[in-house]
Amino acid sequence: MARNKLYDNQVFKSNETHKINYFAHLYGKDENVKRFLKRNCAQGTIENKTHMELFMLIEKELGIPMP
Repeated sequence: MARNKLYDNQVFKSNETHKINYFAHLYGKDENVKRFLKRNCAQGTIENKTHMELFMLIEKELGIPMP
């Protein structure tokens, strides 16, 4: 599944668990991405970030390039 750039400015809400699966799927169903997002949701550090900000954070923290 390819990233849809139309969603890059959408805001991430931690209660939308389907978004975690969406991101993990974009990264080849990577469990590290899923754990990273779940952990940050629990801490509240990614609430209200845009999808683009999350892609950049995943690249910075996990070293996985943007899809």
